Amino acid sequence: MSHDRPGPYPQQPAPRRKTALIITGIAVALAVIGATAYFVLDGDGDGAGAGAGAGAVDRVGNSGVTVHSKGYELVAPESVGAYRKSSPGSAPAKLNAEQQKEAERLGVGNARAVSGIYNAPSPDSGDPAKVGGRRLSFDGLYGDIADPAAALDKYLAGVGEKGFKGDGKKRGLVIEPVGSATVVKPAGFEGALMKCQDVKVTHDKGAGSPKGDEADFRIPVCAWADYSTLGGANVFELTQSVTGGPGASREEAAALTAELYRAARRKA
Repeated sequence: MSHDRPGPYPQQPAPRRKTALIITGIAVALAVIGATAYFVLDGDGDGAGAGAGAGAVDRVGNSGVTVHSKGYELVAPESVGAYRKSSPGSAPAKLNAEQQKEAERLGVGNARAVSGIYNAPSPDSGDPAKVGGRRLSFDGLYGDIADPAAALDKYLAGVGEKGFKGDGKKRGLVIEPVGSATVVKPAGFEGALMKCQDVKVTHDKGAGSPKGDEADFRIPVCAWADYSTLGGANVFELTQSVTGGPGASREEAAALTAELYRAARRKA
């Protein structure tokens, strides 16, 4: 009879399903970071302007906005670069009276809203043991915008203040702006204003939500405004919620937002 001692048990692989659930839950909450329409449609009535704790903005005028940007509407395109629409999104929708009031506070008259969520595959998507890829979330309003610069500033000033009193807070997330929103001019983007803001996502230790698998991370949020459209987007590396790390850069997010601007606008 052999008395050899058995070898050590092999290390168990990370529970992929649990990782996927963490990623999915956080991704749902993050869908509202770049959601221009969210600030209007949550309807808590406190407006979309800057408040205590809101991010600082880099002030800029409307000199870079062309008058020819009037009279456009927004749609959720089927794709944005390598990103493909992962859900039907929302068709252009009328707002009710309270939502219209909120949109007007933001600076958009006769507003309609549209949204879409897009995924790009991970290079390791063929490996079933790995979960990855990136998600691009888009929401926009279109209508009559008299002061694009002011509308853009109000939107970005509210990213940390208002957007995460809702879904993010419910999921035990604390979302706050990092630094200031700055003007960006990605290649091929003309006739409108664009700014980007980094957002820090941490897990609220007092909420009892962390289970030891979540990590804190940052994501970029970019938004544009012209005389008829206001759109916001964020880019989220799905594994960031587990591994942490910086994810997409502002430059990458700005380039994608510029592509989105070109793909989502059409003459009314």
